[in-house]
Amino acid sequence: MASKEELYVSFSPDSYKSNKSNLLMSQADLLATLKRLHHLKILARQKQDLKKKLYKLFSSTLSEIDSIQDNMPTPKVPKTVQKSDEPKVKESFTKRDDIEDELKAIQEKLRELNS
Repeated sequence: MASKEELYVSFSPDSYKSNKSNLLMSQADLLATLKRLHHLKILARQKQDLKKKLYKLFSSTLSEIDSIQDNMPTPKVPKTVQKSDEPKVKESFTKRDDIEDELKAIQEKLRELNS
């Protein structure tokens, strides 16, 4: 059997203390990170469960709405009473024009100040 050789290394007490402190703080940070990761996994699982419940709720609600609409009678309105669809007039872009005018005024003031 081979004999074990031992090697001794000497550190100053201050260096030993600071290195030991850094090592312990790193271990504590690692454990805290693992704890947060565990909580995140739990929250992700809860989020998936809630999404499944919400999907089921939406699908049941939609099926109920469809069944209600199937049971509703369709109204019969004479053509003379029906409202005709008039084409809507597009709104002018007054806000955009106002902004452009204000921007031009500001640029003009900047030119006056710089000259």
